[in-house]
Amino acid sequence: TVKHEQNIDCGGGYMKLYPSDVDQKNLHGDSPYLIMFGPDICGPGTKKVHVIFTYKGKNLLTKKEIRCKDDVFTHLYTLIVRPDNTYEVKIDNVKAESGTLEDDWDFLVPKKIKDPEAKKPEEWD
Repeated sequence: TVKHEQNIDCGGGYMKLYPSDVDQKNLHGDSPYLIMFGPDICGPGTKKVHVIFTYKGKNLLTKKEIRCKDDVFTHLYTLIVRPDNTYEVKIDNVKAESGTLEDDWDFLVPKKIKDPEAKKPEEWD
């Protein structure tokens, strides 16, 4: 659960899941993690739930904007990742977002890369 007891302007209440071989004695903000999840508030413009996976050394942010709660009450944030590569984010046990890992993160390179120079042949209607 996360509770912001004051009128927070900038801060987060997220958790990081580290690999089993993490060096706990030298743990710091830049230590590599597997998943980062939870609310982040920074000014009036950023009030979102981070769902970040690390894949092949890159931090992949979700493509969807998931709005977090920004009041002084306690809220339960839940991330469910299923074996069929689907996920669900709940806030206070209510679904806030869901989808597939493939659609909502850039784990894989695009199957087709758009060519900005490509043009439709003139004889096509």
